[in-house]
Parts: sequence; C-alpha cells; structure tokens
Amino acid sequence: MTRKSIHNIYNGYFNALFETPAIRDTTERMHFSQPSDHGYVDRVITSSGIEIVDSDYRFTEDRLIRVQSEAAMIELSFCLQGSGEVQVTGNSHELVPDSCSLQLMRDFQAEFHYRSAEPIRLLSIGVPVTLFDSWMVEQGSLHTCSLSGLLDTQSFRMFRMPILPETSRILVQLRDCPYHTSMRRLYAEGKALELLSAYLGAFLFEQNHIKRSLHLSRTDRESIRRAREIILEQMANPPSLIELSKLAGINEYKLKVGFKEEYGTTVFAYLRNKRLEKAWEIMRSGESSVSQTATMVGYNNFSHFAEAFRKQYGINPSEIIKKR
Repeated sequence: MTRKSIHNIYNGYFNALFETPAIRDTTERMHFSQPSDHGYVDRVITSSGIEIVDSDYRFTEDRLIRVQSEAAMIELSFCLQGSGEVQVTGNSHELVPDSCSLQLMRDFQAEFHYRSAEPIRLLSIGVPVTLFDSWMVEQGSLHTCSLSGLLDTQSFRMFRMPILPETSRILVQLRDCPYHTSMRRLYAEGKALELLSAYLGAFLFEQNHIKRSLHLSRTDRESIRRAREIILEQMANPPSLIELSKLAGINEYKLKVGFKEEYGTTVFAYLRNKRLEKAWEIMRSGESSVSQTATMVGYNNFSHFAEAFRKQYGINPSEIIKKR
C-alpha cells in the first residue's frame, strides 16, 4: 500500500466531516463551513508519509459520519476529550477520554457517531503500511506483527490502553508546535515517532504495558469515569479520595485500583497532570499571568506550581508567557 492510500482515507473522512472536499496541502488547518458547528482540524503530512491530525470540535446536533475504503492503514489515536461511538466493519467501541488506541484496518466501512454539544479532542497519527512493516522487519517480527500478520483474516483490529503519563508532555508539544513553516513538518514527525515508539512497544511488545488486575463491571467503570469528571470540574478545589468515592458511587479501593487501570496513573497524579495541561492552555491563550493561572488551577503556592510545571514540560511557566 502506498502513502497515498492513507491520505485518501483521511480525505474521505474530512469530506464527510466538513461536507465539502478536504484541503490537500501537506500542512493545513481546516474549519467548518457551517456556522453552527465549531472547531478545526490541523493536518500535517510528513516527508515519510506519516499523517498527523489534531482535531478539536463540537456539533450543535448529533452527527453521523460514514467512511468506506478498500485501502489499508495503521492509526495511533489519542482521545483527549469527548465521547461517541465508532463502528468499523461490525466492531463497535466507545470513545474513551484519556485513552490511546492502535487501530489496524483494510477494506473497511466505518461510522462515527458524535453527540451534540460534546467537545471532541483527538490526535491521530496515520502510518503507511509499507513504513509500518519496515519497522517490524527491523524488530525481527514481520510475520507476527506486520499488518497482514496482526489482522490475519480480519478487516479491523484495535488495541487500547490509558495514555501513558510519561507521554503527556509529548502530546502537548505536538499539539502546540512552535513552528509555522516547513520546519513544522520535521518537528511534528519527530514527536510522532516518539509516540509511535512508546505505544507500539507497549501494544505489540508489552513494554511498560499496564496489566489488568481488578475485575471491573460496567457500572464500576462508569463510576470511575464519573470520578474523573468530578475532579476535572472541581480542579481548583478537589474532594478528598474518600469524598470522591462517595460522590462517584464506588468504594475507595475500587476507585484507587480501577482508576489506575482506566487512566494509567493515580487519581491525584492524574489531577496534577490535568492542572498543568490546563495551565498551559490558559497561559497560551493570553488570559492570565503566571500567578493568576496557578491559582485558577488549584495551586496556592506559586513556587510549587512553577516547580511542577518545569518538571512536567521542561520549561518555566514564564517562558510560555514570553512566547505568547
């Protein structure tokens, strides 16, 4: 399969999403033509054929998007926010916030069901089959981990896990690229390769893979997701773990263990990461100073905030203000 194959797949999706022919530049931002819908899609096509798509949108009405293709591709997809249902050739799955999925497909039909007023934030990395298979040859795993080997007789296969905490910094850097010229393609490809290396290792070779150790019912998982929503809503003044478990309707032990299984980290490590992500967004938007931002995301001690931010992103928060 050529590089053109995955670009045609994305073009089909963009055509359905925007209800108009998609822009085909190698790096471009696309907006919705309907004033009632809000958001954008940033698209970068690298010199090696990797396609990087950063999506952030919401619809005023429920949307159904259909895509069909005989081509094949590998996609590493990060759901950063939102919910919805995706059906691919008889396989159905929900979008799960703060999760990463590796999807392999060929000769497929897909339907995306997006709910009205629900913010959707996705970051996807599409990889040409020839490039993926060349990586597997270098690993000595072509027969078992090539696209044909992983799919066998299937048209679609998906692996999913929580977003690894150690990759959150790379995701922010990729979505907030400092370049707006041809250097953007080089920068974006470097970050995409870092993410692919981490998650292909986790999914296919069980490197740093999170093992399931607790049986969680569907009700338990819904309660854990509710706990996540609560700490995001009350980020500046979050409840204690005991209070959170009561509010979410799940016992404290299941919350602690189950939350780590669902999101790859503890409740309060997750809260810290989300506070810092929110702080980055606020400062980049030009809404507040560093000290004001620290207070808004729940830090009463400015030095603690600056230290945590520097540890997470490798720069001082004041540098974000200067870049702005």
